Amino acid sequence: MISSKCVFNMQTAKNTYRALTGAGVVIFMMYSLRIGFLPTGLSLSDVFFFLLVIISFSILLAFFMALWFSMSVILSYLLIKTILLASPMQTRKGRAWRRTLRGTYRVASRMKIFEGLYIHTLIALIGIAVIYLGVHNGILDCGSITLLFFFSVLFLTIIPWVYIDKKVMKKDKNKVALSISGLLVTLIVFISDIPPVLSDAGMAYIGVRKSNVTILLHGKDLEMARHLTGNQNQTFFRGDTLFSGVGSTSLLIINNQKIIVSNENLTLAF
Repeated sequence: MISSKCVFNMQTAKNTYRALTGAGVVIFMMYSLRIGFLPTGLSLSDVFFFLLVIISFSILLAFFMALWFSMSVILSYLLIKTILLASPMQTRKGRAWRRTLRGTYRVASRMKIFEGLYIHTLIALIGIAVIYLGVHNGILDCGSITLLFFFSVLFLTIIPWVYIDKKVMKKDKNKVALSISGLLVTLIVFISDIPPVLSDAGMAYIGVRKSNVTILLHGKDLEMARHLTGNQNQTFFRGDTLFSGVGSTSLLIINNQKIIVSNENLTLAF
């Protein structure tokens, strides 16, 4: 007989498999809507592709979250320490600020937010290098990144403060802290260009998106590509692939214009 524990494990594995596949479909659909292309010949039976989508996206998301959290921790720590040093001791308001920030710092320390500052500093330096390269190459927008870290540092400082604020009832403190965390995640999704960047990088990681490739076309697709470049004798083309390798059609960029081609008429060199 099959034990109930074995059945439970099989059901858990099945549900996890379905959840991962579904998440891969959602991320793929968001990417397709953004590039304005839905490949033909692709179905839910292409489970392996959808699993690759969610796995690549998850790896890049985990890497980004590690960089983001470490940089936010360091910036929040520096903010609290700077205000403690700069706030005047002589005024009543200044003393109140210091008491509040000291309490916030103690709670943050108990929550282990500021634990391992040396490791956070090392990861934050890597994050600064990654962001610099992203902004320099035009992948990331400096304004949205600055706004993202402003809210991140602000909310990371507010969350410990919730636990010392007497205006928030004790039974509601965890709910308020979770609400602030949820709001921060929402802001990351909607005010920053991080999700599209991670989506593009994930698609590039699994090979369906490529930049600066050599393209060889045949048949009617070749005629259309020649029409885009204006050279009726051209055989090879340089461009980008926004989606290729899965399904029966691909989306290319040739001469700064999008073109949908059949995979049967397409050969890529990269």
